[in-house]
Amino acid sequence: MRTFWHDVWGCGRGPATRLAPPTRLAVGGIAMATCIIVPVLHPPGVLVLLGTALSWLAACRPPRRIVGLLVLVGLALFLPYFLLAPLLRSADSGGTAAWLHALEVPWGIFVRGLSGMLVSVATVTTLRLADLREALDRLRMPRLVSAILQQIIHQTAALAGETRRIAAAMTVRGASGGGRTAWRVLASLPRVWLPRVVLRAERVGAAMELRGYGEGTVPLGRRSPIGRGDVLAVFTAFMVLALAIVLRAWGAA
Repeated sequence: MRTFWHDVWGCGRGPATRLAPPTRLAVGGIAMATCIIVPVLHPPGVLVLLGTALSWLAACRPPRRIVGLLVLVGLALFLPYFLLAPLLRSADSGGTAAWLHALEVPWGIFVRGLSGMLVSVATVTTLRLADLREALDRLRMPRLVSAILQQIIHQTAALAGETRRIAAAMTVRGASGGGRTAWRVLASLPRVWLPRVVLRAERVGAAMELRGYGEGTVPLGRRSPIGRGDVLAVFTAFMVLALAIVLRAWGAA
C-alpha cells in the first residue's frame, strides 16, 4: 500500500539528490544541528537559520505541495505558543521591552520548529528507502539502531492503513453517533488497535530474526561513490555549523 508517507521518500529533484546517500543524510543532520544551535534572538542568528533552512530546501527541491503542507502544519503547531506571551510577561516591568522579552520563548520555538521541519522533510525527499539503508550503513550507525529505524519507517504506512480501516469499521458500527457510544468506542480502542500493533511487531521481529538481522550485516548492493561535490557539501555544512556555534558563544558572552 502506497501512502503519503511513502510518497515523500525520494521525491526531491534538486542538486542534492546527486550526492551520495550518506552525504545527504549527514548534511541534513548537520543542517538540523545548525537550526538547533544558532541563536534566534539577534538578526545574524536569524539570517543564518533562515539561510540554512532555505538553502537546503532549495538544494533538495521537494514538491511544492509538500512544502505548502509543511508550512501549514508548522503554523498550526507553533503559532499557538504566542498565546503564552501574556503569561510570560514580567509583572515588574512594562512597556515594549516587557512584551519583547515575553515573546522570546515562543519566537524561538516557532522559528526552530518550523525550520527543523523543513530541513528534516527536505532531507527525507532526497532519500529513497534503499538510500537510507545505505546511508545508515556507511555512516557506521549501530546495526540494531539502523534495523529498528528502518522497520519503523517501513511499518508506518501499514499501521496507518490499519488505523484507517479500524476507524471506517467503527464509523459503520455507529461510533460517529456521539455521546455515550463514542466514549465506549474510545475506551475500547486500545483493546482493538494495540493488539494489532503488538501482533505486527512480533511478526516483524520473527522475520528479522529469520533473515539474520542480529547475526550479521545484510550485504548491500552497489555503493554510490563519494566525489568532490560530497566533500564540498559536508565542508560547507560544517562551516555553517561552526558559524552557528560562534554566534551562540558570542551571544552568551
